[in-house]
Amino acid sequence: MSALEIDTVSQMASLMDEVGETGFPEKFLETLRGIAGTDFCSAFQAEEDGSLTYLFACGYHSTIPGFAERASLDYARRYWQRDRVTRQMLNGGPAHRKVQVVRQAWNGIRDPEYRRDCYERAHVLERLTIYHSDEPRIFASLYRTRESGPFPLATVERLEAVAPLLMAMVVKHVRLQARPQTAPLRPPQQEIAGRLLQAGYALSGREAEVSAGLLLGRTHREISEKVGLALSSIVTYRQRAYRKLGVSDRRGLEALYEGISRN
Repeated sequence: MSALEIDTVSQMASLMDEVGETGFPEKFLETLRGIAGTDFCSAFQAEEDGSLTYLFACGYHSTIPGFAERASLDYARRYWQRDRVTRQMLNGGPAHRKVQVVRQAWNGIRDPEYRRDCYERAHVLERLTIYHSDEPRIFASLYRTRESGPFPLATVERLEAVAPLLMAMVVKHVRLQARPQTAPLRPPQQEIAGRLLQAGYALSGREAEVSAGLLLGRTHREISEKVGLALSSIVTYRQRAYRKLGVSDRRGLEALYEGISRN
């Protein structure tokens, strides 16, 4: 085993220690820096209703504070649907390999607004995306800036070799992070819905009921079966509730509810 391989194994072992912990995103970036000289990283989850949920983003930009997080949130809110590569992966059906690594250069992005806000503004040169095509469908992306240069071929090959293990840890981390939110320590659904109704956001009963189901960790299909409504209706009520609550995804809903619960 070469010194490089030994170093990679050591980095992966350190990352494994952080699975499920709050320090995992930073350790993930540190690991990707060691493997591929990564400047930024991000992770997203494709939901069953067709939306994309922001999981985390890390990286420091010398002139744009918080760039990685802001660009990733913007991507999840409005730009991912303009990303031809992401849409191709999501619409590609069952993949030959459960974990794929896909390369994207900044000048291959056709949408000018997306290219400007997520790449050109911070001189991001290239992205490598690791896609876990089984459920949960998760994307983890690595970025390099103009200063660092493009990813060398040897680096891409090294990443491809460890990508299945990296994504296994990301998937495990996401599941562990979600576990406390689905634990039976939560109050019953009716109580959660009642708190949301009383919080002053003008939610309807159905909007509060659907939001409560999401807070309990239920899928849209599970909520649909429980309340006796079509899946499309659940998605509509969720969208209306999110708009009134001023949140864009389930994590935002959870943060808002925690604030309501403390009052």
